[in-house]
Amino acid sequence: MEDEHAPNQLIVEGQDDRQSVVELMRAHIPGWPQRGKANAPVRIRIGNSASEILAAGYLEANLKSSPLRILGVMLDADGGVKPGDRYNSFRQQCQGMFPMLPRHLPRTGLIADHADKRLGLWVMPDNSSEGGLEAFLKHFVPPEASRLWSHAVNGCIEARSCGSLYRDSQLDKAHMYSFLAWQDPPGQSPGNAISRDVLDPHSPNAAPFLSWFRALYAI
Repeated sequence: MEDEHAPNQLIVEGQDDRQSVVELMRAHIPGWPQRGKANAPVRIRIGNSASEILAAGYLEANLKSSPLRILGVMLDADGGVKPGDRYNSFRQQCQGMFPMLPRHLPRTGLIADHADKRLGLWVMPDNSSEGGLEAFLKHFVPPEASRLWSHAVNGCIEARSCGSLYRDSQLDKAHMYSFLAWQDPPGQSPGNAISRDVLDPHSPNAAPFLSWFRALYAI
């Protein structure tokens, strides 16, 4: 069961987000436990959709939890929503407890302190581009798999001509899950793909997110 009373917490949208963050941290932070194990330095919780996380009162209630010291939030900028719009909604919900939040989301991710609390926000993929987890992880495809990745991209283009109904906003997902469909085993989750090095957790493109995470939680 998720521990909502841990002092350090990260709220993400879904299971793939949580698994991917856990496996990324296991690759970079010594001693980080496997998924489902206790004693992780940060409790990663699923808040479901961005609209639920950004609903009136949700973040404020989490911030008011007395054991909590640091609350991080990781959201996607998908479905046609721009990162700035995500941040504006987030800022509106948190301003009561963090009145000095900057007007614009920093490119390096938000970290803000007020009283005895710390608040952080990362908007996937990079705080400035539209997209989500898959737009972030596509940069983790190792060089030796680049031909297969290109084949997945081209396959999605061909699928459109065959009647595929995925929307433009779902293009990154279509590319990623086509690529993962041709692995061993086929159809593994992004988190498992990271743990198996199908997606390379040591890609230089992971560095900005890792820097934000380490700075937020002082790890």
